Amino acid sequence: MCGRDSQFFTWREIHAFSGGLAVSTPAQDPEPNYNRAPTQAGWVLVADGDGAVATEMRWGLLPSWAKDTRLAYSTINARCETAATKPVFWEAWQQRRGLVPSSGYYEWRMEDGAKQPYFIHARNSPVLFFAGLWEQRGELPTYSIVTRDADPAIAHLHDRMPLALPTDLLHDWMTGTPQQATEIALAAQGPELEWHRVDKAVGNVHSTGPRLVEPLAPQLFDGTD
Repeated sequence: MCGRDSQFFTWREIHAFSGGLAVSTPAQDPEPNYNRAPTQAGWVLVADGDGAVATEMRWGLLPSWAKDTRLAYSTINARCETAATKPVFWEAWQQRRGLVPSSGYYEWRMEDGAKQPYFIHARNSPVLFFAGLWEQRGELPTYSIVTRDADPAIAHLHDRMPLALPTDLLHDWMTGTPQQATEIALAAQGPELEWHRVDKAVGNVHSTGPRLVEPLAPQLFDGTD
């Protein structure tokens, strides 16, 4: 799953690394968020003619018929294998697929009896484009990040990962048929990733700042017991 990510890209970087996709963006760069959590705001690119427009939405998809907003905590992610048939995601899969730009995301694994966070990001780009689904509930736009089985290289951190799309499929994901979206989700090869251990402070949703994505200094053995 993806339950925590980051947003510290600029619109200039979005334009430069989106593979020629024409994206309409605000004049002011997004406010950096190094520890974005469910129900917080994030940017989603939605189809707009031959291009896309950046729209701010809340993380945790809520369909128009949802009566309880607490549903959003269970819809932050949508499994690519089942989203097309699940009632909560079905309509969005049919006609409201978007892109969730991210600077990188976090996963935790057990090490020495404690959960150790890792920051995972693209090797050759400052931004990842996650496949997303979105819905409009009244005046509140919300989104979910589509996930897939983890690549073998990263499966030791978690058995799932966000579906990061290559730039040549960004427009097709947003505008293709539902069947084409399924084919993309099951076969797309995402960008190369890198990851490193980070401070456990990221586990606190109130923690913020660029230090959260910085690699932990290696633990050095000083020769004492």
